[in-house]
Amino acid sequence: QDFIAKSRIETEQARLLTLMAAWKMDTYGKKEARREISMIKVVAANVVMDVLDRATQGHGSLGMSDDTPLAGMWRFSRMLKVADGPDEVHKMV
Repeated sequence: QDFIAKSRIETEQARLLTLMAAWKMDTYGKKEARREISMIKVVAANVVMDVLDRATQGHGSLGMSDDTPLAGMWRFSRMLKVADGPDEVHKMV
């Protein structure tokens, strides 16, 4: 139950940060929202990885097999984490 609660809390935090970045873009333009956009790129990717890690842990060895979509989701999410630049680049903004 702790895994589910942590995952829900982190997902909601990322969602709210995304909404704040979108509001700032709509209100002031994307240049003014640059900091929030960089933050969400770091936060969302990390939240996805953490949630998938907990889901995999909860499923035991089945979570690492191709019998569930978790392993494929993890691989895809890990690829996306570096596709737009590593976290270190986004933290420099």
